[in-house]
Amino acid sequence: MKIINMESALRERRNQLIKAGTFEEKVPVVYGEYRSDNPAYVTKRFVNGEMECLDPIRPVGEMITTAAGRQELLQKAVLNVELGRERIPLLYQPIYEVQEDKNFPEVFDAPWAQHGVVVFLEHAEGEEVRFGHIQAEKGPTARIVTYAAGFEYTEKMVKFNQTFGMTELERAFGEAYNALLNHIHLGPFMVPTYADANKTAPVYVDAEGTPLKNATGAHPALSLRETIKKALADARKAKRPGSILLVAGENEIPIQEALSRLWVRGTDYQAIGGIDAMIAYDGWEVTVGKKDFRYGGVPANKAYLIRPKRGFKELIKEDLIIDAGDGDISRLVESQLVGRAYRGTYCAITENVQEITLPSFS
Repeated sequence: MKIINMESALRERRNQLIKAGTFEEKVPVVYGEYRSDNPAYVTKRFVNGEMECLDPIRPVGEMITTAAGRQELLQKAVLNVELGRERIPLLYQPIYEVQEDKNFPEVFDAPWAQHGVVVFLEHAEGEEVRFGHIQAEKGPTARIVTYAAGFEYTEKMVKFNQTFGMTELERAFGEAYNALLNHIHLGPFMVPTYADANKTAPVYVDAEGTPLKNATGAHPALSLRETIKKALADARKAKRPGSILLVAGENEIPIQEALSRLWVRGTDYQAIGGIDAMIAYDGWEVTVGKKDFRYGGVPANKAYLIRPKRGFKELIKEDLIIDAGDGDISRLVESQLVGRAYRGTYCAITENVQEITLPSFS
């Protein structure tokens, strides 16, 4: 079972970069005559697992007064945004299929998510061949949403050459975008009210494995183990077998231990298979101005058993692109940068998810 959390994802990404050696990627950007449908590109370069960034050789105030200087400043900002994105790994990718198309409509009808259904049968002489067909998921309507955020270079930043503060702001921009992506793809699992058929209640057993009515006298690890086994059986019975477990960070180690091989009072319990990956997600929070923003994580008493891919689509009409614009003299703003993306998600929850209420011993 693969464990996916912020720390493990960062380690895996770094190992991939080190293995890849030196390589470059292109990042789209908009300025001057360039538009989102015909952007310019900034080169993002990796060397031995580290991403290179641009260090301006001229004061910010000097750079912002010329077209070439503004372009250089924009390139630096875009690379810092990308560095910020490297700090917040994406956790949801094992669950979703990626579909990217600039021609996506704003709204997708429910039957849009389709898959082929084909079966091979023994053929008898003269029989008609059984033809496959396209079958649609029954999930909700999907919508492409515009997400946007911006940051400003103020006159004070320019006059006092506050490069460090600008760099931190740019990197925070990238962190916020990847945190948004985790939220819009993992948040839907915590929102709906699940039908009874999609719920698995906690199971309590004692140290000998005898079923109990409540937590009194229950063995924590064995009860957690039996609860997850029950969820696996419930999902298989409903013909939507799950292979990914979405959990809160605090439950990652207890669940991992409960699913491993156990030795309790002379009984040898074999490791439980069927789960390919466990994703630990605790959300994200930030304070902007005087307002707190929080993306909720998985509740401590819940876990979600997910059948991935077919019923989950990551829809990308246009990924993050940064646009440089003029300032606002009335607020002493020298220049503005705005990032925007057109994205959506398709989540057929009912057809693919089993909500698990974990045993409680408090």
